[in-house]
Amino acid sequence: MIEAALALADEAGLDALSMQSLARRLDCGVMTIYGYIESKDDLLDAIAQWGLRDLRLPRPLPGEAEALLVAWGRALRTTLVEHPSLPVIFLARAVIGPGIFRGVEVLLRALSEDGVAPAAGVHAIYAVLIYATGFAAWEIPRARRQPRAAYEASWRRAFASLPPADFPLSGGVLDELGQVAADEQFQLGLTALAAGLAAGLTPT
Repeated sequence: MIEAALALADEAGLDALSMQSLARRLDCGVMTIYGYIESKDDLLDAIAQWGLRDLRLPRPLPGEAEALLVAWGRALRTTLVEHPSLPVIFLARAVIGPGIFRGVEVLLRALSEDGVAPAAGVHAIYAVLIYATGFAAWEIPRARRQPRAAYEASWRRAFASLPPADFPLSGGVLDELGQVAADEQFQLGLTALAAGLAAGLTPT
């Protein structure tokens, strides 16, 4: 049921997800759904944690804190863009549960092996999580729900209506502006963030 709810939310958006629409998807009665889930809020929490089950960190995990944080950010972003309903949920709700604790435990254990104190490690983990979630929410409508070329073309169309002489610098970077929702943009921020976090981590 939770897997079906996640698929429905990913396909049609969270606004289309309701007990009624889920019951239609599962070909059952609405009261059957309420036998497992008390409210839509509970359903959102459940599908958020279910979606994170698809997150795949590299094995073995990187041994250095900076490399681990980069791997964590990449894996999280991949999962979030595969399940576009998840960034919306995470930005709107405080999702806390067993699956979250399991993920935090894995990352803290790996960081501790590089000498990082858990109290410092958890803040580094969540700094990357917040960045990746925000970037995915930014990226999905620009470069996932439409062809990336369409986003790039929108910059050029908008600029074409302006007097070029007023925007000589912006006009010179239209190609780059069309790439601000691309992989390279994500990687630029992630590597800078991970390097800064690793440099400031408190050793055990």
